[in-house]
Amino acid sequence: MNYTETLQSVDTLKALKLLGIEGEQKGAYVYYKCINCDDQAVIKAFGDKKNLYYCPKCKDKGHIVKLVMNIKDLDWEHASNLLKDKAISYPSGKITTELKVTYDLQYHKFLKEKGITEETAVKYGIGVPKGKTMLSGCVAFTVHDEKGMKITYYGIRMKNGKPVFHNSFNPELYLYNYNRITTENEVVLTLDIFKCVQWMQNEGIQVICNFGLPYLSSAQLALLEFCKYVALTPDTESAKHMIMQVAELETYIRIKK
Repeated sequence: MNYTETLQSVDTLKALKLLGIEGEQKGAYVYYKCINCDDQAVIKAFGDKKNLYYCPKCKDKGHIVKLVMNIKDLDWEHASNLLKDKAISYPSGKITTELKVTYDLQYHKFLKEKGITEETAVKYGIGVPKGKTMLSGCVAFTVHDEKGMKITYYGIRMKNGKPVFHNSFNPELYLYNYNRITTENEVVLTLDIFKCVQWMQNEGIQVICNFGLPYLSSAQLALLEFCKYVALTPDTESAKHMIMQVAELETYIRIKK
């Protein structure tokens, strides 16, 4: 995971406990005793600035990895790996009931710029939610499980490309658009959900997305085991690692240019 992915995936309270720090959560923030001046510092537990901390008294500020580096006397790589091993937090368990909420999704010029037509957006339940929702300012994608049950909306902020989704949704347990594929035919796997939808417009291509995660989880690999032919695009370091993961499955793998 890179810097941003690490900050978003680390559970703030778990990380502080790992460092021997007692924290009290109030809303989106956790308050704790500053390691430099013993005054009250604050760290954000949710949102765009998740796991960034600040002490109003001594003005010390930074991110959770820096805090681990200072307390544990570790370099960036070892501090980051410690958090990934001990403090990553995704919701456990799959969603078992169909989502009853329906967003009023509007076609937006942002989608047009991404090469996604209005017809495709309507067909697959993609658009910018009308009104005030947790996905305001995002492109929202309607997500189904592998059986086709509607389970959530997954958002990408138009401003900075960051993912936004409800806490009950664990992206590790699903593959976007998996419910529409035929496992006997070749399926293309991509990390880019916009690229996924672009290819979905081409009726001759079956495509799925792992919600931009820099790896394939065991649950996602289990879904891919049912696919007879899998094609991947080696356009990022994460994708190259995923190619190695898929290569271990009993399936035919192809590198898509």
